[in-house]
Order: sequence, then structure tokens, then C-alpha cells
Amino acid sequence: MKIARVEAVTTTFPHEREPLSYCFVRMEADDGTVGWGEACDSFGCSYAGVVGACIEQALAPLLVGEDPRDVEPLYAKMRGWTRRRLGDQWVVMHAISGAELACWDIAGRAAGAPVVDLLGRVRDRVPVYASSVFLEEGPPDWHVALLRPCLDAGVTAVKLRLGTGWRSDLETLAAIRGLLGDGIDVMVDGNECFTLPTVLEIVGRLADLGVWWFEEPLLQHHRRGIEELVRRSPVPVAYGEHLFGLHDAQDCLERGQALVLQPDAAVVGGLAESRRIALFAEHFGVRVVPHCAAGPVALAANVHLAASVPSISLLEYPYPLAEFWSHAARSPEWGPGALVDGCLPVPAGPGLGVDVDEEALRRHPHVPPPSRAGLPIRFVGDR
Repeated sequence: MKIARVEAVTTTFPHEREPLSYCFVRMEADDGTVGWGEACDSFGCSYAGVVGACIEQALAPLLVGEDPRDVEPLYAKMRGWTRRRLGDQWVVMHAISGAELACWDIAGRAAGAPVVDLLGRVRDRVPVYASSVFLEEGPPDWHVALLRPCLDAGVTAVKLRLGTGWRSDLETLAAIRGLLGDGIDVMVDGNECFTLPTVLEIVGRLADLGVWWFEEPLLQHHRRGIEELVRRSPVPVAYGEHLFGLHDAQDCLERGQALVLQPDAAVVGGLAESRRIALFAEHFGVRVVPHCAAGPVALAANVHLAASVPSISLLEYPYPLAEFWSHAARSPEWGPGALVDGCLPVPAGPGLGVDVDEEALRRHPHVPPPSRAGLPIRFVGDR
């Protein structure tokens, strides 16, 4: 079996809240087998055309003619040939992730087995937490109503997002905490909005509310500040959706920059690399909870990841994207109706187990992001 063609399929879907773009990888073998991968830029692939160009112009020439079942050698080839030319972080690693996942999909389909069985299955269902929206978007009862389908399906942990109006957000969070009751764990995402003095004020409030972790409150590259925060915070600090490859994760762990690590198979370099990161993190006593914020192929890949690593007991579930999941894939169902006792079943089909609706993707061609005036004002520092 040889790879005959590698193509990026990009799409922009008109979600109710805002349009989001997605970048898929369609890989076809010379026997007609088609595998699908997906690249994620952590939330809504706004520059899907750029990622797609990297896939088609840089990676496809490295892959065509190779056996797609040689997943790890092909991963090494892609990183080796692009590292000194395109770098080994951000866009190129998003692209490599998508191509690597497509290789796994073909490998599983060729074997007639789910990818998790090629990796080593440790569970059939993966517990998830409901990853929700910004606190500023509505009052407490609105947030709980938005979460209700997940809660009714047995989900016992939720994450909400703190913005620049953090004082009023914390009031909303406290009210939500009361409405949810003690049986639901709550996490908070800081979206890299804050400086260290501000975060140190916030974490005390979060600790009073029993928040499970505070995710990415400081800019990813403020490494010294993150180390100080982890040392002083009464709430565990989570990072990892913007780490690329095992070396990045190793640096993060050895420097004590996270107590919760969040690799994503559609970001970090693929399934094999995300498994290496998860297994490596065990030696540091750090909890691994994979990040997920993209389409159905990326979600499936992270389900296979979590189902193949014993220490992963929870997965991010970005349920506001469920409308696109149903649009982009004929099966399986990924929306809250698919949850069983708060868990997502591992897809039973061969490969990643996703029946991608290619025609549906092409009905919504990618729309590049519009021009934007001024600088993005998201950063809240000490006054």
C-alpha cells in the first residue's frame, strides 16, 4: 500500500455564535482506501487555508509514495524535513498532526480494526467534561441551561471561561457554582488574558469556590511567571494545548510549569506523540487531561488517545461545536445524546471510526478571516 494523494479540505461553518473554520486532511492510498485527519489550532482554525497550504505544499511531497501504515517513520520524516525550514511549532505541527492522524486512519482501515486496538485499548468509554463558553456571555441560569444536556447525560465536570471583566465573571461563576451543587466539579480557563499579579488575586477567589484547575491564565511564553504561579497558587494550574512535541512537554514538566497537562492529538504532532507525552507525564505525578476543540476527526483521535493510556481518565468535550460534528460526519453521533453515564464510547468502526461527509464539508468552502482594525485588547495586567 502506498500513499497516492494528500489533500487539505478546508471549510468554514456558520455556527450561531460565530463562524469557525476547520482543516481536514484527506489521504488516499493506491488501493482506493481513504483516511481522514484533522489539524486543530486550539479553537476554530481561523487560518485553515494557511494550514492547508502547509499540508499540500510541504507535507504531501514527503508522504506520496510512502506506506501510510509506517506512521512513526513518516512522522519523523515530516518533522525532520520541516524543522529547519518551517520550524517545529504552531502551524507546521498543526499540519503534521492532521497528516499523522490520516495515516493512523488508513492503518486502522487496512487492518479492519479501530486505531485504539492498534495502540493498545485500556477502556471502551472515555469520561468527558463539558467545555463551555465565556462567563460574560450570559447570566448564571443561562449557563446552567446551556450545560443541561451534558449534565442530564451524566457529565460531572464542567469548564467555563474567564475574560477581561473578571470581577463580574467571578460573581457569575459563584452563582453557577451554587446552582450546580457539590456533585459537579468546575474548572476555569483563563485564555492567556492576565498578568501574574492579577492571577494571584484571582486564584484565591477560585480556591474559595473549589475550582479544580485554572487553565492558561498567563501567556504561554511567560514561562518564569507560570513557574511562580504554579508554586504559589492554591488551585492547580493547567497548560498544554500550545505545547508541540515531547520536547516542549518535557521542558514544561521539568520546570514545574503545570500540574495538569493538556496535549491534543490534533495539535501536538499526532497520536503517537501525544501518547508519548501522556506516558512521560506519569513520572512527574501530573494529571493528563487531553485538550479538544475542533471537528469530529480531532475529537475521535483524542477519544482513541484517552482510551489507550491508563492514566488518562478525563477528556475535554467542547459541546458547543456539536452542530458541526453532525454536519461534518455521518457517523458516529458525537453530540450530548451520544454520552453514556458522562462518557463517550470509543468508535467501533475501523481506523478512527469517523464517516466524514466530504460533500457537506465542500458545501461550506473556507472563508479567510476578515481584516481587523487595531490591536487585540485581551490582556489584563496589574493597575
